[in-house]
Amino acid sequence: MPFRTALSGLNAASAELRVIGNNVANASTVGFKKSRAEFADIFATANLGAASNAIGSGVKISNIAQQFTQGNVGFTDNNLDLAISGQGFFRLSDGGVSVYSRAGAFSVDRNGLIVNSADQRLTGFLADSVGNITGAVGDIQIDTSDIAPQATTSVTPGLNIDAGAAIPAAPVVSSTFLLGGAQLDETAGTLTTPAFDLVDAYGNLVNNGTLQFTYVGGGATREWDVELLVGGAATAPPTIASAVDIGTDSVTLNWDADGGGAQNAIPITLNTTAITSVAGGTNDVTATTNGAVQGAFVASDATTYNHSTSLTIFDSQGASHLATLYYRKTAVPNQWETYLFNDGVQVNGAQANNADLLQFSTDGSLNAINGTLVPPSSITTPPIPTSGGAADINLTIDYTSLTQYGGGFNVNSLAQDGFSSGRLSGIDIDDTGVILARFTNGQSRTLAQIALANFSNTQGLSQMGNGNWAESFSSGPPLIGPPGASSLGLVQSGALEGSNVDLTEQLVNMITAQRNFQANAQVITTADTVTQTIINIR
Repeated sequence: MPFRTALSGLNAASAELRVIGNNVANASTVGFKKSRAEFADIFATANLGAASNAIGSGVKISNIAQQFTQGNVGFTDNNLDLAISGQGFFRLSDGGVSVYSRAGAFSVDRNGLIVNSADQRLTGFLADSVGNITGAVGDIQIDTSDIAPQATTSVTPGLNIDAGAAIPAAPVVSSTFLLGGAQLDETAGTLTTPAFDLVDAYGNLVNNGTLQFTYVGGGATREWDVELLVGGAATAPPTIASAVDIGTDSVTLNWDADGGGAQNAIPITLNTTAITSVAGGTNDVTATTNGAVQGAFVASDATTYNHSTSLTIFDSQGASHLATLYYRKTAVPNQWETYLFNDGVQVNGAQANNADLLQFSTDGSLNAINGTLVPPSSITTPPIPTSGGAADINLTIDYTSLTQYGGGFNVNSLAQDGFSSGRLSGIDIDDTGVILARFTNGQSRTLAQIALANFSNTQGLSQMGNGNWAESFSSGPPLIGPPGASSLGLVQSGALEGSNVDLTEQLVNMITAQRNFQANAQVITTADTVTQTIINIR
């Protein structure tokens, strides 16, 4: 009967209009996926099949197919607003039951859990206390407690020290020595001074110089023979710079202290102020030294070193300390001394002067540390005391990136691994779904990685409302993984995926469905007219 056929058409057109109306109503719903009404014709068949000239019995709705095409992505100011670019669904925990959604409008509840407006919890791969992803899937929770401090254990100076730097030189502070107790008989005597070490103000033996005698008095010309012993051995004979009458003038004798024994190789000038001799009496010699030598390292005197750099390190309680590294070129080619100070207090090095020695190759690369060939390219300091009850700092200085090239002193990098305690200041989420907590001490820590799910047949998912779907027999089990893995899309933070409804398309479909409805209604009207005509036959 045409009435039933037309009625099925009316029902189908009405269902399509409802589908279109639902699409239009959710044109602004975040994460909404439009649906499409699919139709199938109806045939009445017998056991032996339908005849070739059989007429169909109408139409039916065969499926309401969801369309999981990508919706437009709009950006927001909330970094917990998440959009999936590509395939996949957010996995949500709803009272222990897993549901799936494309709607990514999330916030943090009072317990630190990331939830949507329906209090459904976002799940992901959780991290351990140091930020390593463990692989266990659970509810993602933002820990708002302070991050504990970490003591510095390693410092890595990425430096270039200047190969052309001059050896630091410092003036010798005036020092005075006195020779006394020797007897001089001008007519038949020999003046012999007691053995002594002539040193500069920095403790270095003086080995070259000029000795000047001034004879106080007047009279005839005196002639002296002078011999100098150094280290028990005679030096080269001194030369007389000038010969004058002893009076207010002076006689200068020059010698080279190469007689042997342990002596410093740095030249220095010695000026004796006066010698007063009395026949048969005691001869006292008072002399003053001055000149230029490589003096001892003094942190407060920039002339005693070439380079320095400082950085902040931390103890076990998070207190900061200022560590300063000094670098000082030595007279040995390609050799440098390095000194470490913590809060102005020197940390003992491996050498007698509490320095550590750095030896470079001719190509500017580090060759040895304290006489030991590299690798390892590091110095381990003795425990560095701290105040306030914190543990001593045990520090390793890694010189892997240290070079000695020309062109000046450059600090390319200066890293250390400690930090103070810090409060949570924000959350960042990258495109692979890794959630990073930022702290006020400049540190960040991985909290979790968002889990996405996909299905073999997404159109087989059961709609749950509120933008959610549930797995079904038709969809198959979920395939869970991190964003970007396999067929899963990436995550955009600070963005939301809008509805994929195209209003223009839906309005055109609405007109078509309306025409279909009207046409089927006309079929009923026509069938009714035909029926009335038959009834009215006499």
